[in-house]
Amino acid sequence: MEKLAVFEMGINDIKLTIFKYTTNGFFTIDEQIIEPIKIVQDMERDGYIKPSRIQDTISILKNFRKIVDGQKIENFICFADPIIATARNQIAFLDEVYKTVSLYFKVLSKEEQISALHSSVLYSFAMTRGIIIKVGDYSTQIIKFNRRVISNSVSIPLGMVNLLEKVQEKSLTDRMDKVVELFTKEIKKLSWAFDLDPESEFIGIGEVFEALGKLSRKSTRYPLDVAHNYEMSQESFHNVYNLIRGLDLDKAKKLKGISEKRADLIALGMAVVKACYNEFISGPVKISTNGEMYGVVAKNLLGQTGEKPLLDILGYSLSSINEFYPTNINVDSNYALAVILYKQLKVLHKLTRPYVKVLRIAASMCMAGKRISFENYTKNNFPVILNCGIYGASQKEIVLAAFVASSQNIDDFSLNDWVRYKDIVSEEDLDAVKKLAVIIKMATMLNITNANSVKDISCDILGDTVILKTELERDATLEISQAMSVAGDFRKVYGKNLQIL
Repeated sequence: MEKLAVFEMGINDIKLTIFKYTTNGFFTIDEQIIEPIKIVQDMERDGYIKPSRIQDTISILKNFRKIVDGQKIENFICFADPIIATARNQIAFLDEVYKTVSLYFKVLSKEEQISALHSSVLYSFAMTRGIIIKVGDYSTQIIKFNRRVISNSVSIPLGMVNLLEKVQEKSLTDRMDKVVELFTKEIKKLSWAFDLDPESEFIGIGEVFEALGKLSRKSTRYPLDVAHNYEMSQESFHNVYNLIRGLDLDKAKKLKGISEKRADLIALGMAVVKACYNEFISGPVKISTNGEMYGVVAKNLLGQTGEKPLLDILGYSLSSINEFYPTNINVDSNYALAVILYKQLKVLHKLTRPYVKVLRIAASMCMAGKRISFENYTKNNFPVILNCGIYGASQKEIVLAAFVASSQNIDDFSLNDWVRYKDIVSEEDLDAVKKLAVIIKMATMLNITNANSVKDISCDILGDTVILKTELERDATLEISQAMSVAGDFRKVYGKNLQIL
């Protein structure tokens, strides 16, 4: 297993992120340190990055370099925000950084920034077409993609900071209204933004959308405190926006979810999003916590997206989690047996196709709780699955999978927890969870030796008895014996006796 150090020079901070990665293309964040510094502060006066900022930057990078050298990491990626390119002394600045700390920073071009944002979505969402929006400090990126390939994009030179310079209105309400007016004029130049496929999805990246997501979850008392892939409805956005717009700045600063120091900027960023809603956003917006850095690393470690597109995001994500946090289970075999059982019992469970993704997550993560403790590991599955960062599935699907994997013993199912998530799950889902939980437990038991002894399964239903006939590669006495321990739960959920031959 190798390590990669990523140095990211942003507008408001410098980040050191250390990744673990494998030769077969899996990677995960191992450590991250963020040091605040406004590198380009006061640059607008004469176009130069100030000497004090340069020295502070070098001091931070020296300390980061100590961490990296201490771990004997030799693989680096160093990149800087495109705004650095506007500094008159950018070459001298970056040369001094290189001479002092031996780190060569590449300043992303606008095109490279757009490509990185697109890649970050490509590798963390299972969607084929849509619009990506990021509101930054000095620019806003809008990217349209179809069949996972960029079809149109633009970097509009209006962001939170330079918009604040343009609007002189005294009240926050008037400022936000003015930003909506200004940005609407820019959007109307983009004819392609109005020509969207009905199945297009909308993804929001960056500080503004993360603040919107946090405020949205709080206002709706959303039970899951997970930012990535939170789906913010149009109604929820407008409620949050109108709340912010109606406050004075001092009150806006006190809202949990908005940085007190940047409340005025984030409010203007929300006005940019409002303009997008007015003109072309026609559905919920999915919040992404993966920005340029994730896209840069994914492209670097997984290859160019255009050459080898990663289509099975969920499968890759589950395999990656298992790679870095393995349990004593053959994930692929476990899922294969679960699918066989799902198909063979379809006449009984009558579940629809969307539950297959839930089944896949639960089958792959059915022993994830062992990372906490072997004792009661199935109950421990619940918080692990909710918080392990699964990509390629909706938050509802992940919640359902957590219930399935933690209810492999039906008596462990918690109705109190279920009620807590009532705004995400439905009555129909309750029946599905119990049926899938039994399937997962049987699949796990039939795979308990990891010897792939059970090749196939067929099902006969005779009156009040279900007979599962196994096709074996080798002796499976233990597997069948353990699987029969599920007979009691099978009877409770499916209303029939179980025999496994």
